[in-house]
Amino acid sequence: MRLPLRRQMMLPLLAVSAVSLATIAAFNARLAERQTQRRIERQVQGVVEVLSTSNFPLTASVLRQMRDLSNAEFVVTDERGAPLASSFDAAVDGLPPARSSARSGSLPFGSPIAVHGQGYFHTAVDLAPRPSMADARALHVLFPQHEYLRSWREAFVPPLIVGGASMLAVGLAAHLLAGRISRATRRLGDNVLKIAQGNFAPAELPATDDEIRDLALAVNRTAGMLAEYEGEVRRTEQMRTAALLGTGLAHEMRNAATGCRMAIDLHAENCAAHDDDTIAVAKRQLQLMEGQLQKYLQAGKASAIGACREIDLGRLFADVMQLVRPAARHAKVDLQCDLSPGEVIVDGDDEALGQAIVNLLINAIEAAQQSGGVEPRLVSARLRSDRTGFAELVIADNGPGPAAAVAGELFAPFVSSKPEGAGLGLANVKRIVEAHRGAIEWMRTEGLTQFRIEIPLAQRGSRCV
Repeated sequence: MRLPLRRQMMLPLLAVSAVSLATIAAFNARLAERQTQRRIERQVQGVVEVLSTSNFPLTASVLRQMRDLSNAEFVVTDERGAPLASSFDAAVDGLPPARSSARSGSLPFGSPIAVHGQGYFHTAVDLAPRPSMADARALHVLFPQHEYLRSWREAFVPPLIVGGASMLAVGLAAHLLAGRISRATRRLGDNVLKIAQGNFAPAELPATDDEIRDLALAVNRTAGMLAEYEGEVRRTEQMRTAALLGTGLAHEMRNAATGCRMAIDLHAENCAAHDDDTIAVAKRQLQLMEGQLQKYLQAGKASAIGACREIDLGRLFADVMQLVRPAARHAKVDLQCDLSPGEVIVDGDDEALGQAIVNLLINAIEAAQQSGGVEPRLVSARLRSDRTGFAELVIADNGPGPAAAVAGELFAPFVSSKPEGAGLGLANVKRIVEAHRGAIEWMRTEGLTQFRIEIPLAQRGSRCV
């Protein structure tokens, strides 16, 4: 059976409050009974002492005056128990005999009796002989039970009312508090259900800074982590799918590249065109393609770095420029190159670094081709070695720059603003650069899009990692 949180909070509080109220009520009832009895006894004791020690006659009028002072009825009897004077308006007969002395300093409350159809607490004391009433032997005191109950209620009922009001206040406060907590937990439950359904939007936080707000913050953090995890899973699945599809495609492309290179070799032999630069570039491009596809097939995925050796980046860069110049001429892009005059030696894989530089140059040429009416279409490449021990390569173009939608994730896999782009080129470049312990960044400044690569220079005596 479902037990709402509101009931779980209210029922124990109400039960504790009820038990506490009952206990306090019983204690107050007993305490009020004793206090009321003692107060009445002291009040009546004082009147009895006055009546017992005074020498004035104990007449009916005197007893009635004492009744008005103490709310008790008084009867004076002789030694046979016959009434001599009474505060009652009617005659009283059959009173119990006296059993105590007023001069003893205490007056017991007595046992209840009925007089004229009403209940009284009765006690009696012996009277000392007096000249005015030689026959008076006992003074009977009768206190009305209804007066005792009224006094008792005056002492007991107010605390009971206050306790009941406190119990109601506690119940109301518990009801409101439990309602607030129930609503907050219900909202948290709805948010968690949304997260389970794939909606990772952050939930609205409670206004009160308490543990529920901390729990809501934890739920939001969990949602954010799950969103990041989902993104990672999606990217991983995309990479896995691309790898599976790419393996078959690479096999076919390698066979086609091999056949194309062989056909170019035959064409060159038949046409005696060995000195044609364009054929040499085409053969070089096909050889690179075959090598990269072979590495892809062997590893099952694109490797970041293969054999590690010392590389002269200047020479590698010059070779790469020869490969991409035909593409630049075809796109009518002015390709400028500024190489360091000395050697720039790094440790790494020349094929992987060459692939990274080719990707950046081809991207720059394609971007400059989209510059619209801007002339000339310009791509510049600069290679330097600085004094901090790094080789610096900067490739810039005067194209329109990356789209705002992808600018923040330009190096993430499968992120591309090109309709035909797969979004893997810059991701592979970043992976290759980082595999060489380098770093890559991009910026847009003064109408140019710049990609800047830093790779540590080779140190004497160092070994490739």
